[in-house]
Amino acid sequence: MTFDIKSPEMDLQQFGLDGESTIAAQLHDPEFNGCISDYSGAPIEMAKRLLSLASGFSDAPISGFHVGAVAVGQSGKLYLGTNLEFLGVPLSSSLHAEQSAVLNAWYQGEERIKGLVVSASPCGHCRQFLCELPNAFEMQVLFEDKVYDLATLLPDAFGPGRSLGHRLLDSSAYGLESIRPIDCELAKQAIVAAKCSYAPYTQAPEGVALECVDGNVFSGRTAESIAFNPTIPAIVSALNQRNFSHSRKDAITRVAHAKLATSLGAQLDLTKSVMKRISNLKIQSIALEMV
Repeated sequence: MTFDIKSPEMDLQQFGLDGESTIAAQLHDPEFNGCISDYSGAPIEMAKRLLSLASGFSDAPISGFHVGAVAVGQSGKLYLGTNLEFLGVPLSSSLHAEQSAVLNAWYQGEERIKGLVVSASPCGHCRQFLCELPNAFEMQVLFEDKVYDLATLLPDAFGPGRSLGHRLLDSSAYGLESIRPIDCELAKQAIVAAKCSYAPYTQAPEGVALECVDGNVFSGRTAESIAFNPTIPAIVSALNQRNFSHSRKDAITRVAHAKLATSLGAQLDLTKSVMKRISNLKIQSIALEMV
């Protein structure tokens, strides 16, 4: 079933969430961003109830397989996640629901994820990506009414892991600036996004800013994995943020992409490929340097 964010009460009833008026109110809020902060009951139990709602945001035109995930933040807030697939680009560009939920929490300043509830068993790709979290091996992962820890799901993870303060969710921003003067507000937002990237393995942060026809802007930043392939490109993370908003079906009118001029693995071509399937726009490219 496709979730229509403009009529959440109907879907809440269909998903078995009758009486959850506070959740319906949050979904109706024009500023809704995929975070559920007001609810009753235990966080994990509510996360389980929200799985069908999360999977309703899925866009899977290739596989037809719709996955929901809900991250439980240390703050008690719940962050929806779902899978996104893009026609005409490599399958490796797809976003998995677990990654989507983590991105959602990261963008909203959550520094620890206590639990991750998923509607299907996480693939190895996602298990490796979750290793980037500060408390990865303390976090509960729940699916099919069972509870696991990451050490059980991935006993021999690739890489030694990074120290606290240098991991996804808690790492510091990069010092970056445009090589040329910038007076475009959208470009400035792409630069801010690049500064907030998590790119410890390539040191090549990138940022994207999308503006929709309604004027809303969504930014995206790189989230790397030590195994490289589970890395999330900036354009994909920007589209994830747009997907959990009231602008999810609105046309994109402008795109800005900011990257380090010396990057060896730039994502600009991927950004162009993904956007070509969504909107035929010229992408503004901004070259950055470290400061």
